Amino acid sequence: MNQIPVRPTDADDRSNAIILSFGAKWAGPIKTGSLKWVIRKRVPLAMGPEFVYFHVNAPISAIIARGRVRKIEQVSPAFVVEHSQNLQMSKNDILSYAGDASTIGLFRFDQIELASRAATLADLRQELEYFPPQSFSFVSRQALPIIDKVCGF
Repeated sequence: MNQIPVRPTDADDRSNAIILSFGAKWAGPIKTGSLKWVIRKRVPLAMGPEFVYFHVNAPISAIIARGRVRKIEQVSPAFVVEHSQNLQMSKNDILSYAGDASTIGLFRFDQIELASRAATLADLRQELEYFPPQSFSFVSRQALPIIDKVCGF
């Protein structure tokens, strides 16, 4: 069976979504809705996605939610520290993650919607050429409706 690649082959093949990877400790804050913002060293500023799919790594290894993006921007670590309650991170963890960077990427979400069922690697790989990204990856136009179907969105 030919699998559909999740990563787009070119810019025209990009959907309006990306997949972000998270450590397993983030599953709780994602599921409870207490995570409102996400910081990353790299963010897709040129092509701002409308949706972010939340892939939680082992032992969960599944896409568990998607967020509607309100804004993606570069901000100072000090700004993020001032609003740490939106990140579910301590001020020290934020500063440690940012290191000596003068700016950090920030995703702000309007809402985060839980998947009706977690889309495991096995589920996704039935139809897709799916490998969780190290940080983030764009989603191809063909793969997006399949991810939505498997997640129950």
